[in-house]
Amino acid sequence: MPRALSQVAVLLAAATLGLSSCTAPTAPPEVAPTAVAAAPASTTTAASTTSAQPAAATSMPAAPTISVQAWTPPAPTKTSGCISQGGLPDSACTPGAVHPQVTQANITATICKSGYSASVRPDETVTEKIKRDEMAAYSLQGQRLGDYELDHLISLELGGAPTDVANLWPEPWNGDDNAHMKDAVENSLHEQVCRGAMPLAEAQRAIATNWLAEYTSRRLSPETARVD
Repeated sequence: MPRALSQVAVLLAAATLGLSSCTAPTAPPEVAPTAVAAAPASTTTAASTTSAQPAAATSMPAAPTISVQAWTPPAPTKTSGCISQGGLPDSACTPGAVHPQVTQANITATICKSGYSASVRPDETVTEKIKRDEMAAYSLQGQRLGDYELDHLISLELGGAPTDVANLWPEPWNGDDNAHMKDAVENSLHEQVCRGAMPLAEAQRAIATNWLAEYTSRRLSPETARVD
């Protein structure tokens, strides 16, 4: 074999051996894909998840409760020797008396109805004898009848008894403590009862116990008109 060919053969053989001795490149290890954690569910704020609470309703003040309990004046303990002091009747003779058919429940149909007092006021033919008897009981014999009013201590407009002598007394028209002043108390208490500011029984007790105290505390002025 020619020398040149022999050298070529040697070179090819060497190349072949060199290639066989080289190891194939190792493929990079597969990396498991990292699991992506699911994004947490969006957290809604308490303000968005909590339903709006309605504003608390403003409570209205309760209407005043009017007592329906009736008041019964004490019975008189004497019918003569009566003494009026400081513009007030003798409580032993004139403690007051109420009309049994007038109650807190029916004031709109009775005392608070226009014309009520006139409808129950006794005729003068009835009251004249009572007036004379009461003036004698209060030791006012000989006094002019016209100087005195036969007054209903608990006025008719407050449910006073019309003809019960326990509710009638001779009250002077003039003087320091007179009938015009008491009329002012009667009208004031009547107005309060009829607008629901005072129970009927409370008004009856107040005027029967001490109408002058009511006149002073309410800072009233004498009245010339009567509520009917």
